[in-house]
Amino acid sequence: MDTGEKTLAEIQLQRAGVIQFDPKRCLTCRECEVACSLAHEGECNPALSRIQIRFDDFVPGFPDAFVCKQCDWPACYYACAATWEEPAIFIDPQTGARYIDESKCRGCGICLQACPLTPERSVIFSKRVGRKRIYFKCDLCKDRPEGPLCVSVCPSHALTFIPAEKRRR
Repeated sequence: MDTGEKTLAEIQLQRAGVIQFDPKRCLTCRECEVACSLAHEGECNPALSRIQIRFDDFVPGFPDAFVCKQCDWPACYYACAATWEEPAIFIDPQTGARYIDESKCRGCGICLQACPLTPERSVIFSKRVGRKRIYFKCDLCKDRPEGPLCVSVCPSHALTFIPAEKRRR
């Protein structure tokens, strides 16, 4: 008997754009981190940024950026939805961005565990709010018409926003 309902695997989710990083252009100025944390948290604290630039001053090489890849099949989204009656991860209907509603986050960390980039390249971060752990990740500045702030402030253009329709399949 067909009820008309689709399983999670059958639902075609709206695609999101993605932030692309060119390590050869990065100046390691970390302006992207400061701007991001200021916009989202109201303070200049790179630890609270949704994009993390990692490098070692003592080892030659290029920096690396840790930022959500906005997966077509977002395991974090499905894990949260499967675990909680009222999940904390949503897909923005306008931008397709996968984001965590911090007011609904229970601090369980199931999103972090489900992310295919974890643990080597974790793109889901946490912070303490009082005694509670809250998870957060890049939301592509979904409420900002100009797109991600980190891309706008990058002086060397090491960050580029690729809209959903221009992403490779």
